[in-house]
Amino acid sequence: MPGRHAAADLRPRRHHGRGRALLVLVAALALIIPTAAFLGVREFGASAGSKSVSCKGTLRVRVAAAPEMVAPLKSVAARVEKDKVPVGGACLTFGVTAVSPRDMFTRLSGETGGSDANAPDLWVPDTFEWVARTGIPSSRLLALSPSLAASPIVLATTQGQAEKLGADADNWSTLATSGQMAVADAERSGVALSALLGVRRSVTGEAEEARSKLGTVLIKLAKDRVDALDRELAQADTGAGLRRGVPASEQQVLSFTREHSDTDVVAVVPKNGTVLLDYPLVAIRHDAARTAEVAAAGAALARFADAPQGRDTFRKAGFRDYRDLAPPTKNADVGTVKVLPPVTLHDADDVLRSWAALSLQSRLLAVVDVSGSMAAAAGSRSRIELARDAAGTALSYFPDKGEVGLWEFSELRDGTRDYRELAKTAELSAAHRAELAKVLAKLPSQVSGGTGLYDTFLAAYRTAQNGYDDSKVNSVVLLTDGKDEDRTGVSLTQLLNTMKTEADPARPIAVILVGIGPQADLASLGKIADATNGRAYRARDPKDMEGIVIDALLRRQCGATCN
Repeated sequence: MPGRHAAADLRPRRHHGRGRALLVLVAALALIIPTAAFLGVREFGASAGSKSVSCKGTLRVRVAAAPEMVAPLKSVAARVEKDKVPVGGACLTFGVTAVSPRDMFTRLSGETGGSDANAPDLWVPDTFEWVARTGIPSSRLLALSPSLAASPIVLATTQGQAEKLGADADNWSTLATSGQMAVADAERSGVALSALLGVRRSVTGEAEEARSKLGTVLIKLAKDRVDALDRELAQADTGAGLRRGVPASEQQVLSFTREHSDTDVVAVVPKNGTVLLDYPLVAIRHDAARTAEVAAAGAALARFADAPQGRDTFRKAGFRDYRDLAPPTKNADVGTVKVLPPVTLHDADDVLRSWAALSLQSRLLAVVDVSGSMAAAAGSRSRIELARDAAGTALSYFPDKGEVGLWEFSELRDGTRDYRELAKTAELSAAHRAELAKVLAKLPSQVSGGTGLYDTFLAAYRTAQNGYDDSKVNSVVLLTDGKDEDRTGVSLTQLLNTMKTEADPARPIAVILVGIGPQADLASLGKIADATNGRAYRARDPKDMEGIVIDALLRRQCGATCN
């Protein structure tokens, strides 16, 4: 999973003032990658619109741009070529090609680090986030312009749905859930990541509370993720129309409605603020001589893009000027926009990590304590009802391709065994969901006996290992309210020693242990969690349980090592 550069908050802050916005972004870029002195870049050649000195031959510079930027960039490049701008005595010319930002990021973060002879010279991704991620050596990049154009992230939806949203359109968190927002893989889509960053900036509270709120939204979105947002938007031009809201850039919606004027698509932007696609211009370093030529060529391209005629070209293509963010058209659905403050690198990293965890398919064995003490109260419900409801909630979060099984346990529950299988671990088809719901509903009537904790956990762990599927996150989730009471079974010491022997790094099992109520032996659960690189929680009342479920789902990828 792509991470972020650590330490400082490097994301540029947005202001409407021309100079201040540029200066802040230049400073931010300089902290991440080497930055050309583009506040005084006229040293690289003639200014936009002026007639340059003569030049001979051509210097061709390859530009890889986000697909929506290709047409306006080609127009700007044509003006540079018409003015015969010289670099090193040669006439500057550009070859602009469409390359998805994800593909370009993958190429530059590969083993060659972008050093192959056929690598592009200039890169215009849709968002600064691609540049900020780790993976691309910072020495390979040279920042030339903080933004060639901008476009706010909006929710594309139907007119009827937009009218229903009302107050739910205040922020990205409520808009995402109320607008039934479709989300694609945030690791591959700048628009999807930007929308999730909007959600992150919309949640409030202390760090853990905000993380839980974010997790709740992400879980709901991840369950129904789509393969590609542009294909989802294209549904608007079919008989079925839009099935759900689609995050998109304003420019994308404007382009779509121009081509399909009779479709029912409008853009909604959260009243409390949104996120921008900012289209920075970055040079890819080659040898020293070529890098100097490319820097000069990129600086010329940025100057012509920033000239009045260049600004008008981008506006006609549906983009906004990054300096004042004025709407590109007078009758656009979205008028003046408020831009959310930038995310910190920690926040952005947390979004990507959480999304990656929720994108993983699961093979999970749930093990629920049905010993007699589980009939005791836990708030307004009994402990067993709390465990049942938590299992049902977790089950609702899992996509249909997930696999879930269910055991119950107490002393001598099934002959000489302390545990009994209630439902085999199987894919969550409609029939299997119904089976799980049926056996969960019966759990409160099954309560009796002592707590056979250690034997049950060992059997569950071994079962998970024996059924290991390397394409999924393999997990054991155990809920209990007491201490082990089986005097004939394995001891805690024996269990921990067995875990040291049988735990297999090639077949890792994510262990989640939940102690319900004040009598739960959290000290022993913690030792078991430590021995298995798992995590132990205490749930005192129903309010604790949902947060535990969300946290456990978000930590599946890293277990106890998550910060």
